[in-house]
Amino acid sequence: MYIRDDLIAGWRAACEFVAAEKVYLGRVALPPFDPERNLPKRMIAEDLPMYCLVDAGKVVGWADIVPVDIPECAHRGILGIGLLPEARGKGSGKRLLEAVCHHAQRVGIEKVELTVYSSNRAAIALFERYGFRRIGIIQDYRRLDGVTYDGLMMEKSLT
Repeated sequence: MYIRDDLIAGWRAACEFVAAEKVYLGRVALPPFDPERNLPKRMIAEDLPMYCLVDAGKVVGWADIVPVDIPECAHRGILGIGLLPEARGKGSGKRLLEAVCHHAQRVGIEKVELTVYSSNRAAIALFERYGFRRIGIIQDYRRLDGVTYDGLMMEKSLT
């Protein structure tokens, strides 16, 4: 479902949980929350693609596509996606991708890009099934707790 004000706290909690897992997101802790100036508020105000997966009243996943802030590059968007453990492996990621990509097309985003850790085989498989293609590797993309992660860059044209 499209993000709404009443889902923001649940979205934030889901983001914090996935970040704390230390294996999926670029951050392991989120910056302080500003209730008036946060990503969901911007997405709502600008009618940008951001969807939450809600199960029994709890946000268990989200996906968003944020346009690049450079006007000459605004036809491109960056995908963010995350799922709580109970939502993984059930087609939830595909449903979220369908929703955000359809919305992105509607608002003029023509290309979606992402970077995923090369160790995240499940996410890579999902993105490839959904039509994303590999475009490069950023070696030594992240270092955490003595482990180095490579970043796989992927893209999908929406036109």
